[in-house]
Amino acid sequence: MDDLDISKALERKEEQQEQAELKESIEPDLGAEAGDTKNILIGILVIIGLLAVSFGGFKVYDHFTSAEVLNVDQLHLDNLEGQLDEEEGYLYAGYSFIKADGLWWTEIQIKDKLLKIPLHFGPQELGEIEISGKLAPKFNLGNKVYIAIDPKVQNKYYTLSISELSFNMAKGIDRIPIGSCTEENWACENRTIVSCADNPDDLPTVELVLAEEAKIELEDTCIKISGNDYDLVKATDRLLYQWYGIMD
Repeated sequence: MDDLDISKALERKEEQQEQAELKESIEPDLGAEAGDTKNILIGILVIIGLLAVSFGGFKVYDHFTSAEVLNVDQLHLDNLEGQLDEEEGYLYAGYSFIKADGLWWTEIQIKDKLLKIPLHFGPQELGEIEISGKLAPKFNLGNKVYIAIDPKVQNKYYTLSISELSFNMAKGIDRIPIGSCTEENWACENRTIVSCADNPDDLPTVELVLAEEAKIELEDTCIKISGNDYDLVKATDRLLYQWYGIMD
């Protein structure tokens, strides 16, 4: 075995150890019974907190998506050569998108790193989601963004959207997600209380809202992502693709 093989083996072992430690840390908080609002909310906040601690590490994202894709690179090559059906892969704005393990994968160059991005929806599914308004320059100040969570909500799509947003923000957007709450609640002790409607300090904020219409509203220093069930996940992915520069 040469030095390169030894290095790769050690890296894989390190990743496996890191994932095991994260799993051990997170599972007690995510093991809440149905209806246990405090434990569900704490689980979400723990995930966001771990992302802030491991800022810049997509190994965390790989763990939560459970994506064991053996050969994404080969699928991208097949896609570029036109060998995949459209439900398996397509090109969008010069980017290759391939479906693997239930997720849509693409690659984007950020500085000196090629980032592999897995999201639940591809851009062809998101064109009808409206983005309106404009952010103030203050939104881009600093490296923190406050993820405003409604402590009353118990919804798996809401949780998935928050996770997808936070994972990508920490890695690809180069901002630290800060778990916060939209209102005072016994599960939100020592958390910043902020929302799009109540943001006196003009904190860079993203608020997720359960609503019938999937849309994204930009105003001042706040982004409001709205939707219901998988439409909320779609709206979240739509925003991420805009941040990555893949969609307008």
